[in-house]
Amino acid sequence: MRSKRTLCGISLVGFVVLTSVIAKMGPAQSDEKQAASAYDFVTSSFLGASGFDDSVVGARIQSDGTIVLAANLGTDIGQKVKAAGEIRLAADRNGCIVRLTPDGRKLLSIASVAKEVKDMAVDDQDNIYLAAGADGLVKMSPKADRVLWSKAFKDCSRVDAAKDGHFATIADGDVLIFDPSGAQLGTAKGSDFTNDVCIDGVSQTVMFCGFRNARASDGNRVEPVQICYIHGLSYEGKRKWTDYDWSTDKDSDRFVNKSENNMADTRADRCSVGRDGKLYVTFQVAGGNHIFRYSPTNIMEKATLAGGDKYHQFYNSRAEHKNFFARYEPATGKLLAGQQFCGRLANNRANAVATKDGEITADEEGRVYLVGAAAYGIPMSLNPGGDYMGGGFLLVMSPDLKTRLLCTRTSGGNGSPHAVDARAIGGKVRTIYGGSGMPRDMFVKDAVEAAAADEGKEKKDPRDGFFVVLEKKTNP
Repeated sequence: MRSKRTLCGISLVGFVVLTSVIAKMGPAQSDEKQAASAYDFVTSSFLGASGFDDSVVGARIQSDGTIVLAANLGTDIGQKVKAAGEIRLAADRNGCIVRLTPDGRKLLSIASVAKEVKDMAVDDQDNIYLAAGADGLVKMSPKADRVLWSKAFKDCSRVDAAKDGHFATIADGDVLIFDPSGAQLGTAKGSDFTNDVCIDGVSQTVMFCGFRNARASDGNRVEPVQICYIHGLSYEGKRKWTDYDWSTDKDSDRFVNKSENNMADTRADRCSVGRDGKLYVTFQVAGGNHIFRYSPTNIMEKATLAGGDKYHQFYNSRAEHKNFFARYEPATGKLLAGQQFCGRLANNRANAVATKDGEITADEEGRVYLVGAAAYGIPMSLNPGGDYMGGGFLLVMSPDLKTRLLCTRTSGGNGSPHAVDARAIGGKVRTIYGGSGMPRDMFVKDAVEAAAADEGKEKKDPRDGFFVVLEKKTNP
């Protein structure tokens, strides 16, 4: 996972010039504090049971505003929560569906559904789809009180549902596609590290993303490199398009280093179809000399990135894993907009931002929501969790990806968000995100569970899950 062989592909003279130019640039946002003031914390809550590593792995908002979480919880959670609704937990089935009121302040129900849940999706009829590991793929009623359909797999890891009820999953290493009745339409083999899948009902396209380990000549010697990919499939599982997935054959028109040294490792972490109908993908990037500087289908054609201040540039960086995220057309894979994101140390070195266990989505207006974990030095604009500038975060970007609308977190450098959703409800945009690894020091507000179930003082101690609800009040 190395970025080779210059300072992100920039000479020392070029670096001095570049930093001088960037120093004169304005911030990525017109007024970050003003933008952040448009957001209110509605709820911030622990969700955990004593002696268990609790986690929230899925978060969705249904059409009536009801919040649905996919979580793995200890069975004594019912003793901890405030204003508890119906709780049906089984000792051998820690994988649960948690339903909350639209403000997240009251529990409607918790129901055990599997030994473990790994991912969740909701269609336009509010049906719930679960990737449930060894318990396979499960489709449930909107209130999670009935199983509508299920299919057994050895390991079902990711799932997504289109508005029309078609759905797709990653199970036992393959991508499988189903119609609303559960009839299987197509199958495609996974490719090396297949990390996520999503589905667009309008263009009838299923997309999956990941990366492969390879070796390529950088002009001096053959070195290892990780190369990301996005593949678009028909409902029958046939390949419609491919983004990135560059060749290591020096004689190929698709040779990864045909344009220049592009040897920074890249991994596609998560993909989704936003509420605006576009495809969103988030990546890890181990250097500034990365393939996203070029078109996803032509390594000789420069791509225009949104750019901005030092948090959206990869100068003065090394091999730490930073973040790239982008918008594409689901039907064709065409790149529509791309943006870089990193932290900055006191000496202005770039610092790590990772979305390996996070998620990306967009609301109806195309605002982009990204959750992940940062080492230190990201530009917090709303920080109730203390003074630390790292840890689990939520980033909200304007539709053109040029303006930071919000960068926030709720704890002092701990906790990792895994899931996020945003939706317009009653004329206001609600955002829900949740995750795991939360210690005692989380900021809480109108919480279902106001105190941590576990101390979490040492790394070996169990940690709680958590969820946060925000509301966008006004335009910035």
